[in-house]
Amino acid sequence: MMNQTDHTVSQYDADLTGQERKVLEMAGLVEAQLAAAVDALMKRDVEAAERIIAKDADVDEYDRKIETGALSILARRQPVASDLRYVFGTIKMAGSLERVGDYAKNIAKRTIVLAKTRDVKIPPDMKVLGETVLKMLRDIMDSFTARDAKKAEAVWQRDWETDEVTKRVMKKIIADMGRDVIRHGADGNPDVEGQTHLLFIAKNLERVGDHTTNIAEVIQFQLSGAWASPDRTQGAAAMKAG
Repeated sequence: MMNQTDHTVSQYDADLTGQERKVLEMAGLVEAQLAAAVDALMKRDVEAAERIIAKDADVDEYDRKIETGALSILARRQPVASDLRYVFGTIKMAGSLERVGDYAKNIAKRTIVLAKTRDVKIPPDMKVLGETVLKMLRDIMDSFTARDAKKAEAVWQRDWETDEVTKRVMKKIIADMGRDVIRHGADGNPDVEGQTHLLFIAKNLERVGDHTTNIAEVIQFQLSGAWASPDRTQGAAAMKAG
């Protein structure tokens, strides 16, 4: 027969498991939103973009549920040490995931504007940038599930890849913008607005990469109790030297 202490421990474990499940569900939704946003952009798919915008409310609801669940655990269970770090970390992770959801929505909104013109060319590397940050997001959530600090650090170290692809994309957009202005001349009508939307989209995707590194730091904190900050530049230098 289960005594009161066993029952309390069992309920506590169920609370922590439920909190983890909500974080993973939120991450799955955010990943789907971001993947759909990149696909809608490359295809200039207005209907898909509108669905992404409408679904953002679900992302926000997950954020609220995770914060409420964490506060409930803190108030009722008064966790200590690693459990306290774990619960606190879920709030931080949900905050980063909510921001990634916002970036997906923002990309979708800009896609609707870009769909009105075919003159503005989307750099092929924009898709590469989207795929890069999506893989980082998947890998960091895998490390959360596996409680794998080394995998989290590996994702942290790869953020320079996002920065490099972002630079290529933005350089191409700015070069196209310059050529467009010259081609149309002083009396022409270059689509600077459309190019500017592309610049913001590239920055949005770069910020997704930044938020995956934020989640990596949270996972390291959950597992070790320290806010580790490995040197990303070492990874970049090693790759360039090789």
